Amino acid sequence: MQASGTLICPAESPQSADRAVWRMWAERSLLVFLLALFAVRGFIPAWGHLDSDFANYYLAAHVYREGYPVERIYDWTWFQRQKDHLGLELPLVGFSPSTLPSTLLILPLSSLPPLQANRCWLVISLGSLFLAAAVLKRITNLTWRRIGVLTFLAMAPLHDNFLLGQIYGLMFLLLALAAWLYFGDRPFLSGIVLAVAAAVNIYPAFFLLLFLMKRQWRAAAGLACGMAGACLLSLRLFGATACRTYFREVLPAGLRGEIIDPYATAWDSLNALLHRLFIYEPELNPAPVAHLPMLYGMLHPLLQSLILVVFLWAIGFRRTSASRQKLEWAIYCFLLLLLSSEPFAYHFVILILTVSLTVSYLLARNQSSWAFTVVVLYALACVPYDRVYRVNPHGWQALFCFPRLFCMALLAGALLWIKISTSEDSFPSRLRFRSLAWAALTFFILTTTGFVLERRHLAGQFDNYASRVTTSVGSAIAVNPVASGDGVLFEALVPKFASRDTYVIRLLRAGVATSYGGNGDWFYPASTVDGSASYGSASYGSASWAEVASKGGSRVIRFELAGVPEGSEILTTEVVDAQQPAVSAHGEWMAYIREVRGRGSLWIRPLVGNMGTTHANLDRELAGPQYDVREAVFSYDAQIIFSSSQPDRYRLYSIDSQSGNVVELKSVTCSARYPALSPDGQRIAFSCERGGVWQLTVMNLASAEQHQLTSSDCNSITPAWLPDSRSLIYATDCGRALGITALSKLSVVR
Repeated sequence: MQASGTLICPAESPQSADRAVWRMWAERSLLVFLLALFAVRGFIPAWGHLDSDFANYYLAAHVYREGYPVERIYDWTWFQRQKDHLGLELPLVGFSPSTLPSTLLILPLSSLPPLQANRCWLVISLGSLFLAAAVLKRITNLTWRRIGVLTFLAMAPLHDNFLLGQIYGLMFLLLALAAWLYFGDRPFLSGIVLAVAAAVNIYPAFFLLLFLMKRQWRAAAGLACGMAGACLLSLRLFGATACRTYFREVLPAGLRGEIIDPYATAWDSLNALLHRLFIYEPELNPAPVAHLPMLYGMLHPLLQSLILVVFLWAIGFRRTSASRQKLEWAIYCFLLLLLSSEPFAYHFVILILTVSLTVSYLLARNQSSWAFTVVVLYALACVPYDRVYRVNPHGWQALFCFPRLFCMALLAGALLWIKISTSEDSFPSRLRFRSLAWAALTFFILTTTGFVLERRHLAGQFDNYASRVTTSVGSAIAVNPVASGDGVLFEALVPKFASRDTYVIRLLRAGVATSYGGNGDWFYPASTVDGSASYGSASYGSASWAEVASKGGSRVIRFELAGVPEGSEILTTEVVDAQQPAVSAHGEWMAYIREVRGRGSLWIRPLVGNMGTTHANLDRELAGPQYDVREAVFSYDAQIIFSSSQPDRYRLYSIDSQSGNVVELKSVTCSARYPALSPDGQRIAFSCERGGVWQLTVMNLASAEQHQLTSSDCNSITPAWLPDSRSLIYATDCGRALGITALSKLSVVR
C-alpha cells in the first residue's frame, strides 16, 4: 500500500524497515541543514540590506504612484536619476526587461521606507513559498519532509531570490496554483492564473502552446481571456505610450536575450554561450573563438528548435491519465526555463515544481533510483556557481563558465527518458511516420523561420565596430556625447569608479579618457563649441557643465576640464532643480529641463556675465510640462529645438528663446527624439523610431530633405555634431543590448 509518499510493502523485512528509518533521519538532517543554510545565506542577510532588484520594483511602483510617465522606467539614465532623488543607497538600478504590471506587486509597499518595504516583501515571499509547498502537498504524494527537502535544495535560486528581493517566490506559487486547478478539472481558472503570472513575467504565456497541442480548449480560453484582460488593464493603468514602448522595444529585445549584457556568463544559457563563442564585441566580448555571427544565426534557432520539437514530441498530442498530465506539466515548465534566453539563478525557483511533480510520479511507480537521479541533477543545477563565472573568458574557455547549462542539459535528458520510457504508447508506435513527419516539418519551419529572422536582425549590427570612438573592456554604457573643442564629453556608466558602479562624465581627447564625477551620478554633459567659456573680461578656460543627481533633486554644475585630477573637481552650482543642460555655441545662454511630476518643462537663463555674478532671477520658462520636454539643443540664431512626448508620438518643436513662440517641425513625421543642430546651422540630426527601433536621420533645414543614416535592427540615439559639421558621434546598442550603448562616429555626406 501507499502512505505518506513512501511505498511500504505488506510484509516488510527488518532490513527494509531499517533502511526506511535511516532514510527518514537522513532526510530530516538534510532538511535541517538546508533550512539553516537558507536562513544564514539567504533570509537573514536579505533582512538587513536593500538590493537593486527589489529597488527596481520599489522605484517603478513609486514612479507609478506619483503619476510620472511610466514608459520612462525603461530609460536607464532617467530611472537612475529617480533612484538618486529618492535617496536609495544603491549604486545602480534598471528596470528592463520587467513587465509594467510587475510594478503593481510592490505598489502597496511603495509608501513605506525602502528597507521596511523590502522586509515586508521578504515576509510575503516566504509566505508564498510555504503556500506553494502546501499546494504541492495537494497535487503530489510526497511527505511534507520531502517537499521541504526538494524546496530548499534550490539553494542558489532561493538564496538569490531573497537576497535580491526578487518575485519568483510568488511566481512559483502562481504556477503551482495553476497546476492544482488544472489537475482538479478547473482548466479555465488555471488559464486565468497563468495569465496573471504572464502579466508579471511573460514566459507562462507560452503555456498556450501546450493547451492547444493537447486540445485543452477551456484552459487555452482562460489563458487567452486572462492575457487580453491584462493587456486592457495595462492600457488603462499605464497608458498607450508605456504599453507601446514595452511591446515594440523592450519585449522583442527580451525574447532575443539582448537585455543588460547578452555575453554575460552569469546568464548560464544557450543564448549567452553562443554569443560568447561566436560574436565579437570590443568591450563586452573581446575574445570569442571567432567572430562568426552567421554561425550563431544558424546554431541558435537550430538548437532551440531541436530542443522544443523533441520535448513536444515526447509530450505528445494525446490526452493522458492524471499522473501523466502532472509529469507533462513538470516537463513543460522545465522546457520553458531551458529555452529562456537570460535566466538568472533566481529563475530556477520554478524547478521546485518540476522536480516535485517528477519525483512524485516516479515514487508512485516505485522507480526510486530514477527519482534519486533527478534529485541529484536538480541539486547540481541549483548549486551556487558564482565563483565559476568569469567576466571575460577567452575563446573556448567560455565552455567551462556555463556549469548550470550543462547540468540542465543532463536533467533534460533524464526527463525525456523518463517520459518516453514510461509512456502509455510503445516506443515503436511513437516512431510512426506521421508522428516523425510532423516533428520534422515543425523543426524545419521553426529553424528556417528562426534563421531568416536572425539573419535580418544581425544584418549590419557590427558595422559600427570600426568607427567606435572609444573602447574600454567591460564598459557598460556610453551615451549623450557632446563636442568640446578638440575632445568629446560623454556620459558613461563606469564599473567601480570611486569604489562603486556609477555614472560619470568622461572627456575623450587624443585617445585618452579622463573621468569626472563623485557625490552623485553625473549625467548629460554640456559644452561650448570650442570648449571654453569667456564673457568679456571674465574667462573660465575649459569650463563644462553637467547634471549631478543626488538625494532631493538634480542640479547643474560647472566644472573645469584642464589640469584637474580625477575625482578632485572644483564644482560650481550653476542652477538648482535643473536637469539636462544645453549651452549655446559661445556660452551666453543655458537651457535646461525642470521636471514636474516626471514631465519636463524647458527653461532658459543667461550664464555668468562677470566673475561672481549670476542672473538667477532672469530664468524663464519657455515650454511648460504639457509639452513633456525630453531633450533640447541650441541653434545659432537663438532658436532652441526640443523633443516633446505627445500621446501619439514624439515630436520636434522649435522655440524662439526671446519671444517664446513655439512651432512644430511638421516636416518630421516620424516619432522623433534627440535633436542635434550642425555648427554651420544647415542641418539637424535626430533619431526616428521605425518598427520599434531608433534610427539616425539628418534633415536639411532649408529644403526639409531627409536622409536615414542607419538601418540595422538596433538603436542609434543621442547624435552630436563635430565642429566640422560633417561628422556625427552617436550612441548605439548594435551588437550589444537594449540601451547598453557605445559611442561610434559617422560621416555625413552633404
